[in-house]
Amino acid sequence: MPLEVQRIFEQVTTSRLILRTPSLEDAPAVFSIEGDPETNKYRPTGPMVDLGEAVKTIDRWREDWLTNGYGYWSIVIPRTSELVGIGGIRKMIWREQDILNLYYRFAPKAWGNGYATEVARVAVQMAVAYLPELPVVARIRPENSASIRVAQRVGLERRKDLDTDEHLVFAAGWSNQG
Repeated sequence: MPLEVQRIFEQVTTSRLILRTPSLEDAPAVFSIEGDPETNKYRPTGPMVDLGEAVKTIDRWREDWLTNGYGYWSIVIPRTSELVGIGGIRKMIWREQDILNLYYRFAPKAWGNGYATEVARVAVQMAVAYLPELPVVARIRPENSASIRVAQRVGLERRKDLDTDEHLVFAAGWSNQG
């Protein structure tokens, strides 16, 4: 199934964005986004420290694509070919259950355009359609109101029963047996 799923997920076009499999050529742009203190205000581990960390991260994301047929996308503005964000879903284990972690992070110059909602909506819709056996989970720091609004806009349900000391949890498809 990964090849079949990968064909569906590897490049998705929305009305304003191209969502594609990350490549190592994306490393400088990924480092620019993930290394910016402003974009990482709510990231538990803080900003990336160097380009090497970006390369290792992209390698891990690409391994997800090889293993599962999907993963986080590099998000590109078609008219400029500029990579402005990273987002989508990534399979991981959380609370001893396989989940799809919903993620979205953008360069500050891309903020305020609704791109996070656009990407999150597509990711959730595709997860429900093609990977219905896996819940979609967004773990968000309570002070990150913009990210909370995105999760709510794309239909994730607030799950206080799943909250941690650090995160509020929003989910779709979570079974109470997990």
